[in-house]
Amino acid sequence: MNEMKVTNISHMNEFNSLKDLSTDLMHLFDEASSSFADVELKCESFTIPAHKGILASRSPVFSAMFKNEMRESRETTVYITDISISTLRTMLAYIYTSRINDITMSNAQDLLYAADKYQLTRLKNICSEYLKNNVSDQNVLNLLEFGDFFDRESKEFAMNFICNKVAEFSILENTQEWKRLRKEQTELAMEVLVSLVKARDKKLKHLKHFKIQPEPIRQTFGFGNR
Repeated sequence: MNEMKVTNISHMNEFNSLKDLSTDLMHLFDEASSSFADVELKCESFTIPAHKGILASRSPVFSAMFKNEMRESRETTVYITDISISTLRTMLAYIYTSRINDITMSNAQDLLYAADKYQLTRLKNICSEYLKNNVSDQNVLNLLEFGDFFDRESKEFAMNFICNKVAEFSILENTQEWKRLRKEQTELAMEVLVSLVKARDKKLKHLKHFKIQPEPIRQTFGFGNR
């Protein structure tokens, strides 16, 4: 019993220490303009002071960027051009504290993209899990399209989500999102249809002993609808 109490106290002390460290680092980030900042990150029309040592210790990309042979190592300004200022601020808060408090469906994809680019594996996993846990009939095509461009795992999850609802695809194919996808991302739309046919055939094999007659594939999945 005493050993258990000591262990619990030890874990609690460790947790509190990490929490205090995270809070202190967040203060350092918030006060970077006056607290030994040695690099400025310029994004859109904003400038964010930061610390090379912290950025490099957390991100292999920043680490490589600040090595002696890189141009950025000799300069005090780094231009961030492919993510928004709000995404950058959220990513930097995570870099400094390992906390992510304001992830939403509206920023999770952008944050996942940034995490992937700067090789922040845990942040990428957090964003990926958030997207998976919040996928729905209304946003699955958006996740599929995002995954097709930036994240294979998100694409596979979205595709499986669609195929698991193969009987309900007639609802999805009448949405504006599907019509736009068929028009703008023809190959991806065809990939969805092929996957649906495979999922349907697999399901029918399990139901074969019920002697259920399938609907024609063209009618079910709209191959003839243009």
